[in-house]
Amino acid sequence: MKRSSILFLTLFAVPAYAGPVNFHFHSPSFSGVGASGHYLTIENLETSRKQAIIKKAEDEAKALELELEYELANTPIELFRKNLESRFYTALAKNVIENVFGTDGTRQDGGTTVIDGYTITWTSTGTNNDADGTTLTIKDANGNTIYDYTMPFQEQEGWAFGDVEG
Repeated sequence: MKRSSILFLTLFAVPAYAGPVNFHFHSPSFSGVGASGHYLTIENLETSRKQAIIKKAEDEAKALELELEYELANTPIELFRKNLESRFYTALAKNVIENVFGTDGTRQDGGTTVIDGYTITWTSTGTNNDADGTTLTIKDANGNTIYDYTMPFQEQEGWAFGDVEG
Protein backbone atom coordinates (compact mmCIF):
# COMPACT_ATOMS: atom_id res chain seq x y z
CA MET A 1 0.00 0.00 0.00
CA LYS A 2 2.86 2.22 0.69
CA ARG A 3 4.13 1.65 -2.73
CA SER A 4 0.86 2.39 -4.42
CA SER A 5 0.49 5.69 -2.60
CA ILE A 6 4.01 6.74 -3.63
CA LEU A 7 3.26 5.78 -7.21
CA PHE A 8 0.03 7.67 -7.07
CA LEU A 9 1.74 10.79 -5.72
CA THR A 10 4.44 10.73 -8.38
CA LEU A 11 1.94 10.43 -11.18
CA PHE A 12 -0.07 13.40 -10.03
CA ALA A 13 2.70 15.59 -8.74
CA VAL A 14 2.62 19.12 -10.12
CA PRO A 15 5.70 21.23 -10.26
CA ALA A 16 5.58 24.29 -8.03
CA TYR A 17 6.75 27.67 -9.20
CA ALA A 18 7.66 30.56 -6.93
CA GLY A 19 8.14 34.26 -7.58
CA PRO A 20 8.65 37.46 -5.67
CA VAL A 21 5.64 38.85 -3.79
CA ASN A 22 4.81 42.30 -5.25
CA PHE A 23 2.60 44.62 -3.24
CA HIS A 24 0.78 47.46 -5.00
CA PHE A 25 -1.45 50.10 -3.49
CA HIS A 26 -4.83 50.18 -5.21
CA SER A 27 -5.69 53.70 -4.06
CA PRO A 28 -4.49 56.40 -6.48
CA SER A 29 -3.63 58.56 -3.50
CA PHE A 30 -0.85 56.14 -2.52
CA SER A 31 0.28 54.67 -5.82
CA GLY A 32 0.10 57.81 -7.94
CA VAL A 33 -1.45 55.88 -10.83
CA GLY A 34 -4.58 57.79 -11.92
CA ALA A 35 -4.11 60.26 -9.09
CA SER A 36 -5.04 63.39 -11.07
CA GLY A 37 -8.36 61.86 -12.17
CA HIS A 38 -8.99 60.74 -8.60
CA TYR A 39 -8.31 64.22 -7.23
CA LEU A 40 -10.58 65.79 -9.87
CA THR A 41 -13.37 63.41 -8.96
CA ILE A 42 -13.06 64.31 -5.28
CA GLU A 43 -12.97 68.04 -6.17
CA ASN A 44 -16.09 67.70 -8.35
CA LEU A 45 -17.96 65.90 -5.59
CA GLU A 46 -17.01 68.58 -3.04
CA THR A 47 -17.92 71.42 -5.42
CA SER A 48 -21.29 69.98 -6.40
CA ARG A 49 -22.14 69.34 -2.74
CA LYS A 50 -21.24 72.94 -1.81
CA GLN A 51 -23.36 74.25 -4.68
CA ALA A 52 -26.29 72.09 -3.59
CA ILE A 53 -26.03 73.44 -0.03
CA ILE A 54 -25.85 77.04 -1.29
CA LYS A 55 -28.83 76.54 -3.62
CA LYS A 56 -30.88 74.97 -0.83
CA ALA A 57 -30.07 77.92 1.46
CA GLU A 58 -30.98 80.42 -1.29
CA ASP A 59 -34.28 78.62 -1.98
CA GLU A 60 -35.14 78.61 1.72
CA ALA A 61 -34.30 82.32 1.99
CA LYS A 62 -36.46 83.11 -1.05
CA ALA A 63 -39.37 81.10 0.36
CA LEU A 64 -39.02 82.92 3.69
CA GLU A 65 -38.95 86.28 1.88
CA LEU A 66 -42.12 85.43 -0.07
CA GLU A 67 -43.84 84.32 3.12
CA LEU A 68 -42.85 87.57 4.83
CA GLU A 69 -44.13 89.63 1.86
CA TYR A 70 -47.43 87.74 2.00
CA GLU A 71 -47.75 88.35 5.74
CA LEU A 72 -46.97 92.06 5.31
CA ALA A 73 -49.50 92.36 2.47
CA ASN A 74 -52.23 90.86 4.62
CA THR A 75 -51.89 92.77 7.87
CA PRO A 76 -55.13 94.29 9.14
CA ILE A 77 -54.01 97.83 8.28
CA GLU A 78 -53.00 96.76 4.74
CA LEU A 79 -56.36 95.03 4.22
CA PHE A 80 -58.08 98.21 5.45
CA ARG A 81 -56.03 100.33 3.04
CA LYS A 82 -56.88 98.07 0.09
CA ASN A 83 -60.58 98.14 0.98
CA LEU A 84 -60.54 101.93 1.34
CA GLU A 85 -58.73 102.32 -1.99
CA SER A 86 -61.25 100.03 -3.68
CA ARG A 87 -64.14 102.06 -2.31
CA PHE A 88 -62.45 105.27 -3.43
CA TYR A 89 -62.11 103.98 -6.99
CA THR A 90 -65.72 102.79 -6.94
CA ALA A 91 -66.91 106.25 -5.86
CA LEU A 92 -64.71 107.87 -8.52
CA ALA A 93 -66.14 105.58 -11.21
CA LYS A 94 -69.67 106.44 -10.03
CA ASN A 95 -68.88 110.16 -10.33
CA VAL A 96 -67.50 109.68 -13.86
CA ILE A 97 -70.67 107.76 -14.86
CA GLU A 98 -72.88 110.48 -13.37
CA ASN A 99 -70.92 113.17 -15.21
CA VAL A 100 -71.11 111.28 -18.51
CA PHE A 101 -74.71 110.11 -18.35
CA GLY A 102 -76.30 112.56 -15.93
CA THR A 103 -79.39 114.58 -16.70
CA ASP A 104 -79.08 117.75 -18.77
CA GLY A 105 -78.30 119.89 -15.73
CA THR A 106 -75.56 117.63 -14.31
CA ARG A 107 -74.19 116.01 -17.46
CA GLN A 108 -70.74 117.03 -18.68
CA ASP A 109 -69.83 116.70 -22.34
CA GLY A 110 -66.23 115.79 -21.49
CA GLY A 111 -63.66 115.47 -18.76
CA THR A 112 -60.30 114.03 -17.77
CA THR A 113 -58.83 112.52 -14.64
CA VAL A 114 -55.43 110.93 -13.93
CA ILE A 115 -55.03 107.93 -11.63
CA ASP A 116 -51.56 106.44 -11.03
CA GLY A 117 -50.27 107.76 -14.35
CA TYR A 118 -53.27 106.51 -16.35
CA THR A 119 -55.31 109.23 -18.04
CA ILE A 120 -59.05 108.65 -18.22
CA THR A 121 -60.82 110.87 -20.76
CA TRP A 122 -64.49 110.90 -21.64
CA THR A 123 -66.30 112.86 -24.31
CA SER A 124 -69.97 113.02 -25.09
CA THR A 125 -71.89 114.58 -27.96
CA GLY A 126 -74.59 115.58 -25.50
CA THR A 127 -77.20 114.64 -28.03
CA ASN A 128 -80.03 112.39 -26.94
CA ASN A 129 -80.46 109.07 -28.75
CA ASP A 130 -76.99 109.36 -30.33
CA ALA A 131 -75.36 106.06 -31.38
CA ASP A 132 -71.88 107.58 -30.88
CA GLY A 133 -72.93 109.32 -27.70
CA THR A 134 -70.04 108.75 -25.30
CA THR A 135 -66.43 107.67 -25.70
CA LEU A 136 -64.26 106.70 -22.73
CA THR A 137 -60.51 106.30 -23.31
CA ILE A 138 -57.86 105.11 -20.85
CA LYS A 139 -54.21 105.77 -21.73
CA ASP A 140 -51.03 104.76 -19.93
CA ALA A 141 -48.23 107.14 -18.91
CA ASN A 142 -46.66 106.85 -22.40
CA GLY A 143 -49.89 107.90 -24.11
CA ASN A 144 -50.68 104.40 -25.42
CA THR A 145 -54.41 103.65 -25.48
CA ILE A 146 -55.23 100.81 -23.11
CA TYR A 147 -59.06 100.84 -23.38
CA ASP A 148 -61.35 102.66 -25.74
CA TYR A 149 -65.11 102.36 -25.18
CA THR A 150 -67.88 103.87 -27.27
CA MET A 151 -71.33 103.76 -25.70
CA PRO A 152 -74.54 104.96 -27.32
CA PHE A 153 -76.41 107.61 -25.39
CA GLN A 154 -80.06 106.71 -25.09
CA GLU A 155 -82.42 108.97 -23.22
CA GLN A 156 -86.13 108.58 -23.00
CA GLU A 157 -88.55 111.17 -21.76
CA GLY A 158 -87.77 111.71 -18.07
CA TRP A 159 -85.13 108.94 -17.98
CA ALA A 160 -81.38 108.82 -18.52
CA PHE A 161 -78.76 106.22 -17.73
CA GLY A 162 -78.10 106.37 -14.01
CA ASP A 163 -81.53 107.65 -12.96
CA VAL A 164 -83.28 105.62 -10.32
CA GLU A 165 -86.69 106.07 -11.87
CA GLY A 166 -87.49 104.77 -15.27
